[in-house]
Amino acid sequence: MSHTIKRLKTALFPLASIHLDIQDDSALHVGHAGNTGGGHFSLTIVSEAFDGLSLLKRHRLVYEAASSLMKSDIHALSIKAFTPAEYHSR
Repeated sequence: MSHTIKRLKTALFPLASIHLDIQDDSALHVGHAGNTGGGHFSLTIVSEAFDGLSLLKRHRLVYEAASSLMKSDIHALSIKAFTPAEYHSR
């Protein structure tokens, strides 16, 4: 597990009350134009905190929790944010 994934898990732990899965997609984006550093990551997060929130507000919560990593460690973050009911009904 990479150092960035460990730090991202720590940052999102309080929000991810049910499930958190993080994938490092950086190898798929080698030489990506505009990337001045940081990796590409995809995450699936399930939280009771998302109940009643729009997708935009859910993403804002995730970005807020990971804000310190977004400055240098993360270039791109793909987010799938579910409530527990949404996740279990997939």
